[in-house]
Amino acid sequence: MPPLVGIPRGLLYYHYGDVWCDFLRRLGAEPVVSPPTTQAVIAAGGRIDEVCLPVKAFFGHAAALTARTDFIFMPRVVSVAAGHYSCPKIIGLPDIMRAAFPGSPPLIAPTVNLREGRRSLYRAAAAVGEALGRSPLASVYAWQRAWRLRRRPEEAACLAPAGKPSVILAGHPYILYDRLLSMDAAGKLAACGAAVVAADRADPRAADKAAAALPKNIFWHYCRTLAGAALAFLAASPPPAGVVLLTSFACGPDSLVGELLRRQAERRGVPFLLLTFDEHTAEAGVTTRLEAFTDMLLRRRLP
Repeated sequence: MPPLVGIPRGLLYYHYGDVWCDFLRRLGAEPVVSPPTTQAVIAAGGRIDEVCLPVKAFFGHAAALTARTDFIFMPRVVSVAAGHYSCPKIIGLPDIMRAAFPGSPPLIAPTVNLREGRRSLYRAAAAVGEALGRSPLASVYAWQRAWRLRRRPEEAACLAPAGKPSVILAGHPYILYDRLLSMDAAGKLAACGAAVVAADRADPRAADKAAAALPKNIFWHYCRTLAGAALAFLAASPPPAGVVLLTSFACGPDSLVGELLRRQAERRGVPFLLLTFDEHTAEAGVTTRLEAFTDMLLRRRLP
């Protein structure tokens, strides 16, 4: 029977989850992804203090896998681009897991630090293979195949004129695509009559160009990616009808990105709404704010 390797459905899973699953299968393991987020998952991760809601959800997902798997896959992603870093809490995930959940299955926690070059990625692949009894060469080959055959993103979205006001929904994928953490903001906006476009569907080249044009480099990689994508849409002609940014309480880098996007939206005359979530956020309040925001956008379109 192949070893069962648990993958928590949170944080970087929403960036690389399909690649990780394919990679582990190629190494002869069976990936086990935790179910979608529930309130019980958040409660299980609530033992971690002074971290944002997505991190608590991540550890709740990890806890849900401890009795079902032989290993838990939790890479230490220090950097995925030269000159950039991941969030410190993402870097420290394996350490927090070992301290907060003693007795959990062994972690497969390779270090990925592309500030040191691509060899770091190959060493990480070899470390995963070693944990699963595979040779370094076979492991690196498995990673290369998984990365090349990863699911291609959908065609980049555009803001073509339509009967509905276009709203850019920005935020980290682990918030945007987790229906509980985001309180289904996309669905609520659509129900109010907005044409919703997730910011991560921006053209990658346009997003990178927009981020590079900022007066100061954002060295938190995933925040830079988020900002660049939203800024690329704001630079479109015509610009979107509105921008909604979803973020989590206690996320310092996102607080800076939020202010940056607010100022850029203001310069383009685009209404901007910031929604900050934690485990105490009331869904009724979020619904009311989204309804009011969409109603304002619709009124702006009246002759």
